[in-house]
Amino acid sequence: MRFSLSLKVSLCSLAATVVATTTTTVSPPESTGVICAPKLAAVQLMRLYNPTAVDHFYTTSTEEADNALNNLGYLREQNAGRVFPSSTIGTVPLYRLYNTTISDNFYTISEAGVDFAIHQAGYTYNGIAAYVYPSAECGAAPFYRMYNAAKADHFYTTSVSERDSALNGGYSDEGIDGYILPE
Repeated sequence: MRFSLSLKVSLCSLAATVVATTTTTVSPPESTGVICAPKLAAVQLMRLYNPTAVDHFYTTSTEEADNALNNLGYLREQNAGRVFPSSTIGTVPLYRLYNTTISDNFYTISEAGVDFAIHQAGYTYNGIAAYVYPSAECGAAPFYRMYNAAKADHFYTTSVSERDSALNGGYSDEGIDGYILPE
């Protein structure tokens, strides 16, 4: 009986020594507090444009893009970037709304923006287009939002030069509407 008791004490002492040694000599990596979604889960955010309706349309759905291309007069433009098709750690919804009177697709991460668009600007809620980062993290780029009142068109891009060109072409700057992964 005495032998097993001293063995327990020795094993406990050894375990305490190992834990003490491990915790004092190994430091955890510094954390920024941000947990990034796996980039492999991101999909293309396709950008389409209808020159007749003067409307930019963004979708992650190939079927939706094909319908817009084949039946609604849209043309394919370069992809806007990469987003998440479902709620993923660290992301927020990118809401999609549409105004039939002015043929304009509108996207926002702001619930207040959704409420305003529906109750004040004549838009209809069309669901969640994708999930994006709410701030600059995980290698994501700003998703710039612009609006051209004369054409009643919202335009979004991650490209600074494309944004600047749109601003010089009659669009007004409406800020950053989330952050998406570049192509």
